[in-house]
Amino acid sequence: MYASWFQDMAMGFKIFWMFLTYLLWGSVFYTSINIPYGSMASAISPEAKDRASLSSWRTIGATLANVAIGVVPPLVVYYSDANGNTVLSGSRMSLAALGCSIGAVICYLICYHLTTERVKIEKINQSFNLVQLLKFLVTNRALVGIIVAAIMLLLSQLTLSSMGQYIYPNYFGSAASLSIANGLSSVLTLVLAMIVPSLTAKVGKKELSIFGSLLGAAALFVAFLLHTDNLIVWIVLYLIAYMGIAFFNVVCWAMITDVIDDAEVRTGQRTDGTIYSVYSFARKLGQAASSSLSGTMLTMIGYTSATAFDAAVLDGIYNITCLVPAAGFVLLALALALIYPLGKKQVEKNIAYLKEKNQQKDQ
Repeated sequence: MYASWFQDMAMGFKIFWMFLTYLLWGSVFYTSINIPYGSMASAISPEAKDRASLSSWRTIGATLANVAIGVVPPLVVYYSDANGNTVLSGSRMSLAALGCSIGAVICYLICYHLTTERVKIEKINQSFNLVQLLKFLVTNRALVGIIVAAIMLLLSQLTLSSMGQYIYPNYFGSAASLSIANGLSSVLTLVLAMIVPSLTAKVGKKELSIFGSLLGAAALFVAFLLHTDNLIVWIVLYLIAYMGIAFFNVVCWAMITDVIDDAEVRTGQRTDGTIYSVYSFARKLGQAASSSLSGTMLTMIGYTSATAFDAAVLDGIYNITCLVPAAGFVLLALALALIYPLGKKQVEKNIAYLKEKNQQKDQ
């Protein structure tokens, strides 16, 4: 994807290369790995506390990767041009991508060899039926709710992340601050990942996620009203907003297992792979929408390589970084509150029912 050595090729070839490599990476291979990986949580343990722990440790693993990616590369892939502006080096980015790719393959191999599936799930031999799948999706309120919430989360998280590539080197004039902010947000996520499972046991995953999303929205609205030039003030508000992301991010994978349990309670069938694949597809739509939205908004404020440091464009970058993720947080809270039905009491009720059902089956 990051083939900087093609920079002098014709635009048609570069567009072809971009589409081909991105579809291979993000659609074919990512999907073939992510769906079985994500749905595997319910096969590792049947216990709710174990699944919450798995979700937490999944977040910890992802955060450790984000530390490596978000902290180290920004220190080496940027350089100062003749005018003193901070710009990205294509050749350095290619080398950074190569290093990350090698690390990814190593991690996949470790995961494969060290994972044990303890829950034997009955194999279902039936052909794919699109009509039945669509009917299942429309009538599954819990799945619809978690999908809408996940898309709103990605809108907030990825916009905040992608705009970081502009607000730090352009608005604040410091690429190093991007590395600092990424490092601090990763540390914050690691800390929260350790304590969130105990919090969810007391207040519930849905309830904690609503609180976090409202907290994130409030922090970004305050940042917008302040329109600060103070980097420290901005990073503090950014970290509070990222705390809102972390609350939902840590538990969302455990919430998927709650959706799977709820579907079994209602239909009598276990559909781990189907539910997770639909959820994964929806997240891909959210990722694409977020990337498209950021690019569209930058175009609307007149961002180009020539105008990247104009005052009006810099103000636009700041406003986008605050308002778009804040709106996503508000919509995330509404999706969980109004659509997603699995609060703490309902989740516990479903778990108790399935335990009794499985015990009767074993007798």
